[in-house]
Amino acid sequence: MIDLLRCINAHEDSWLVASFREVTNRIVMEGTLGCPVCSAEYQIKNGVVDFTGGERTTEGEEERAAATHRREELATRAGAYLDATQPGTTIVLGGLWAYAAQELSEMAEVRVIAVNAPTEVKESERVGLILIDRAIPLAANSAHGVALDAWFKRATVGDAMRITKPVGRVVGPTLHAPPEGSVVLAHDEHYWVAEKTPEMIPLRRSST
Repeated sequence: MIDLLRCINAHEDSWLVASFREVTNRIVMEGTLGCPVCSAEYQIKNGVVDFTGGERTTEGEEERAAATHRREELATRAGAYLDATQPGTTIVLGGLWAYAAQELSEMAEVRVIAVNAPTEVKESERVGLILIDRAIPLAANSAHGVALDAWFKRATVGDAMRITKPVGRVVGPTLHAPPEGSVVLAHDEHYWVAEKTPEMIPLRRSST
């Protein structure tokens, strides 16, 4: 999944260059991802890529740990909300939703990137783990769907729309308003489900 990751600094889009120190069963456990544009480096430790730059807070972690999570039920909900029906696509699950990362990856045959996942969630061939503070370090229009819980920042929920493909879906907490460029399909007291509006291509009448 490294090909989907991007530098979080503001500059032209570029792939990250990988240097591995330890690989176990095709899973990168220790290594470094470097940006060829700005020379930023992101460490991989115990299979988790750290994009926080030391700025991430632990807000919400106790609440996430105390929450009840039935993983299969959560995976079913995430799959339905995000319309995860196309095998091989990429789904992003953040916080509490990340508890269902492995179950959803097996159930829908999708790749899952788990963001700020609880410690019980482990990397696998279909599940990648990343830590973030604000920006989601993925290429624009690269994810089929994104689900984030209430402990992510408003800016992160907005960035979820950037990385989602047109007509893809974002699930966000009612604490934050749905981002611009989306249409709300459904909501309850905790979450809304929004679809990213397709890009409009202007047509011009030929002068001939």
